[in-house]
Amino acid sequence: MKPPPEQESLQDYRDRLRDVGDVPLEGDATARRAVKKQRPFNPHRTLAATFVFLILVGTFLLCTPLAQLSGLWAWEAPGEPFTWTRFGHAVLDNLFMATSASCVTGLAVVDVPSTYGFVGQAVLLGCIQLGGISLVTLGTMIVAILLGRVPFGGERQLALSFGRDPSGGRAESLLSQTFRYVFGFEFAGALLLFMRYHWHHGYDLGQSIWFALFHAVSAFCNAGISLHSENLLAMRGDAPYMLVIAILVAAGGIGFLVLSNVFRYRFWRRDLRVRGRISLHSRLVLWMSFILTFGGGILFAILEWNGSLSLHTAAPGLRDTLLNGNWGDLPTALYTNIEEASAALAQSVFFRTAGFNAIPMDQVSSPANVLSVLLMLVGGAPGSMAGGIKTTTLLVVLLTIRAYIRGNPWVQIHRRTIPDSICREAMVILFCYLVVVFFFYFILLFTEHTLIAERGEFALFYEVSSAVGTVGVTLNATPLLTPIGRLLIALAMFVGRIGPMSVALMMASRNDSTRHIRYPEETISVG
Repeated sequence: MKPPPEQESLQDYRDRLRDVGDVPLEGDATARRAVKKQRPFNPHRTLAATFVFLILVGTFLLCTPLAQLSGLWAWEAPGEPFTWTRFGHAVLDNLFMATSASCVTGLAVVDVPSTYGFVGQAVLLGCIQLGGISLVTLGTMIVAILLGRVPFGGERQLALSFGRDPSGGRAESLLSQTFRYVFGFEFAGALLLFMRYHWHHGYDLGQSIWFALFHAVSAFCNAGISLHSENLLAMRGDAPYMLVIAILVAAGGIGFLVLSNVFRYRFWRRDLRVRGRISLHSRLVLWMSFILTFGGGILFAILEWNGSLSLHTAAPGLRDTLLNGNWGDLPTALYTNIEEASAALAQSVFFRTAGFNAIPMDQVSSPANVLSVLLMLVGGAPGSMAGGIKTTTLLVVLLTIRAYIRGNPWVQIHRRTIPDSICREAMVILFCYLVVVFFFYFILLFTEHTLIAERGEFALFYEVSSAVGTVGVTLNATPLLTPIGRLLIALAMFVGRIGPMSVALMMASRNDSTRHIRYPEETISVG
């Protein structure tokens, strides 16, 4: 075999030839042409390109007369001539909605039920579903079905995207499990929501089916887009409904690897070889999700019990009922408190992953809003529908800080040592995420004077945090965005959706050819 050019090491050259397969090592010109033709796709570009394609297609479909409730093109107005200004605003609004649905965020600049007909709502639902499971995953599965295998490069990308070690397990098994969990949870949630819509709220059969399906998919994909004009505010008195939505959102936010691990754990088996084990990743995700959900719910209930959580009804409170001895009012008071507690717990879940809101956001106090921003920045688990820096990223950063304070050279938890590379990745992801949030906030300060004048600067920061975290909760500030602001927020949603995944993919697949080079050490002053 002829030696490779000087700019490429021999080992890198051999690795490329081995990855392509069936390429002769003799004859460099032929081999290199084959390598160039069969080079695998770049996962970062593919990930971004698929979302861009989905957003553009969704934007076009939402602008069509079939999607619009008026039956006209989005920029048309009855009896009025065509204007480029109206055309630009209509396209921008639909681009914003397509981006919000595809990036499973939930921010909206238009009222969905009064703007889009059934076809338009179906387009939004399709963007939510495809954006949630990722077009890359769907396309790879289709190719795997047609070819009987996952194409070259796709197995590694899928494994990294879902947080699995590329060397362990088959991607086909991961794909099949993913789709089973997605459609299983969505079907079960739609069935339960159908019963509430049809038998409890009196919706007709067709409307009950459509509303149940739409909200089940939107909840599990952590999108937060609702067919109700006031989001879930009108449904907050229905505790079972809120519980189903919260469970769907939480299940979609803990990741498919955790669901697979939990469902495969046979805790009733005495034989350890058959029982299986809960991995460290699953344990940390479950514990962090539990702490953030119930801890956030309790804190939010303490801050807002007599505020936004209050139903403002004539029903007496539980405390007054017990003190006054009005035992006849006890069931009503108890149910009222259950509704308020369920709303607090559900809202704690929504703040981290989905854009639903079961409370009037304009009545939330400032401390509760700060708490919600912190929950939005954390988000859900890796390999899930949720955004944010991810629960395990925050935990690894905290564990690294704890180890440094204690003078421990290793980051350890549950009798396991976390590799230094993972700790560095967590730090980088956290830093990049905060830089993106403050970058968009800084730029929007120059363009959103109307929003700042009416809602304040914190409302703008809240909007940016919600967009980058792909959460979708807003302080009623989204309709006040200028055209430039809407475009920037749409870009923030896009970056927030693909950014953390791209950073993780980039760091997991980085080139190790220069690791053997170590330069002399020299100290500098920090802190």
